[in-house]
Amino acid sequence: MNLLNLDSLPSLLQNAATSYSFTAGQRLFRQGDRQNNFYIVETGRVKLVRYTIEGRMVVLQVVRRGESLGENTFISGAYSCTAIAEIASRTIVYPQSLLIQALQEYPELAEDLNYKLTRKIQSLKVSLELLQIRSAHLRLFQYLQYNAAFSNNQTVVNTSIGYAGETPASLSVNLDQPWKEIAAELDLAPRTVSRALARLEYEGRITRQADSIILSTF
Repeated sequence: MNLLNLDSLPSLLQNAATSYSFTAGQRLFRQGDRQNNFYIVETGRVKLVRYTIEGRMVVLQVVRRGESLGENTFISGAYSCTAIAEIASRTIVYPQSLLIQALQEYPELAEDLNYKLTRKIQSLKVSLELLQIRSAHLRLFQYLQYNAAFSNNQTVVNTSIGYAGETPASLSVNLDQPWKEIAAELDLAPRTVSRALARLEYEGRITRQADSIILSTF
């Protein structure tokens, strides 16, 4: 069973699920709203954000196709963050009560959800790690490493380009976000990201191409 594929689900969920489309910049829900639904991103990208006491937006995570939103539906009555469509996006929406019922009745469905949540936790850990790197160009470089490793089914093990298993001579990463959005995700100003890219290229760590970035592994 797969929450992204309605045909694979029991009729209980097939009949209750709905699909919603959102335009770029549109909110799916706000932090503190009453939580009744669980979302799976079908197409597009959705960013999860919180706002500091000063009103500054902090990007917690970017959620893509097949990933979930509203997981705390199982432990809380309110959304813990705000979800905003980064680009035109479409989601599958499951009612909270029926999803919980289905999870209790179908172990295969619980296994699929557990896999999705585990991946999301790993992604959040990466985000926290990146924000602890004070140097802007090293933070950006680590971000590129993680994206390249994910694309090539490798595992980053340290910040000096280490990969588990056989190490390729180089890795490429195709970024699906504009640099402005990547800068926000990394909590950096766009001009800082531009300088960081220039420095990484000068140091020979990356090669910029029209639609991708090549990372050297030294």
